[in-house]
Amino acid sequence: MDDDLERDSDEELYRNPVLYEPADRVLDLTRPDLGLPNGEELFAYLLAMRGRTPVERRGLICPDCRKLRQRRVPMYLVQRDGVWFASHYRKPGEKPISHESDEHLARKERVAKDSEDHGFSAETEASAADGNARLDVRIQGADGIVLGYEPQLSIQTARGMSRREGFRRRGGIRSVWDFTDPDHPGVGAVPYVRTPNLPASVIRVQKNPIAVRDGNFVLEEGHCSPAGSLVRCPEKSFDPQNPADGGYCGQWHRILTPIHQSSAYDGGGGEGELTLTRFIVEAAAGERVPFQHKGQHGWLPAEHWRKYLEANGPAPSSDGRERALFVRQGDRLDRCTEDRPASEVRAEPRERRGSRTIVLESRPAEVVEPAKPAVDSLGRPIPLCRFGCGMPASMPGPEGLPEHYSCRKQQEGTGAAA
Repeated sequence: MDDDLERDSDEELYRNPVLYEPADRVLDLTRPDLGLPNGEELFAYLLAMRGRTPVERRGLICPDCRKLRQRRVPMYLVQRDGVWFASHYRKPGEKPISHESDEHLARKERVAKDSEDHGFSAETEASAADGNARLDVRIQGADGIVLGYEPQLSIQTARGMSRREGFRRRGGIRSVWDFTDPDHPGVGAVPYVRTPNLPASVIRVQKNPIAVRDGNFVLEEGHCSPAGSLVRCPEKSFDPQNPADGGYCGQWHRILTPIHQSSAYDGGGGEGELTLTRFIVEAAAGERVPFQHKGQHGWLPAEHWRKYLEANGPAPSSDGRERALFVRQGDRLDRCTEDRPASEVRAEPRERRGSRTIVLESRPAEVVEPAKPAVDSLGRPIPLCRFGCGMPASMPGPEGLPEHYSCRKQQEGTGAAA
């Protein structure tokens, strides 16, 4: 009787609220008595109907769908690791129940359209090949690249997002997680970009650019000094009371840093500013590559990715061990939707953001000894050539100034040609 269910994957299985329709009571599946008088008997009765009574006639429905969608959506009970959950009833081929916000839907539609316009096929609400992950937008890129675009407008835990990313990575998906909150716990925990929080009406107009403000890194190296190539010392904490203080340490560093914190950043706002459309297209084409370094994630231009591999060796590969199935233990609040506020069970303390810079290598800067000036047979310094070749002069010229005969002839030839 349960063979016609479109079962939720372990990634999609939440503790959805479930209502027992005959009594019009919400059941607490974390308790043996379901939070009701004589609840143990009711629980045994509900379990006995599994495989015998059609799902639509078991009396379990989604209270959120009834309240928000004015629809009666049947639910059924499923057990994972000794824990009972309620899942929406779907027939094979039906998409999961969702109440995504209009902004969430607009972002998916916009990315899918932009990808199609640039020659990459895209599909919304698609499943990974292994069936363990559902992608908001699945983009078929170049050379076998499969890109998953995941806008995240609500707060989720970093741990939960890392596990969701694990499902995608093991399925061969390169995920782009799009955050609008700079302090979202997922920033850095998964391969991400950060874009402005815009209304759906603005997002849906394709000519409106959506700027990428974070998540795109570059590789830089150099001497940590005011005259060096680094903007500030990556190993000294940022002082919000004195933001202009670079705090240089005098060492040499190789770093991965967000482009807006790098020496290459020109302030943005010009024609070369990175937009979400350009980022998605370049990631699908393999021109931007996700990286992970000691648990920190981001994206690198392909050229910088190659330099990163040259300096740090090949990317760590999976050890081949199968991970245990994971079921989210957090409760949803009052809506069966991805864009809901997180409950206290799921939420983690939020930390204020600082620099995203990742230090790959630091070492003392090489001491360059000043060159000793050339001297003549009497020990007197020989002046440099007046024509700017940078070498000690060999003779005094007609004007009595130090020079080389060849430099003078070259200078005279240039003047005659002019």
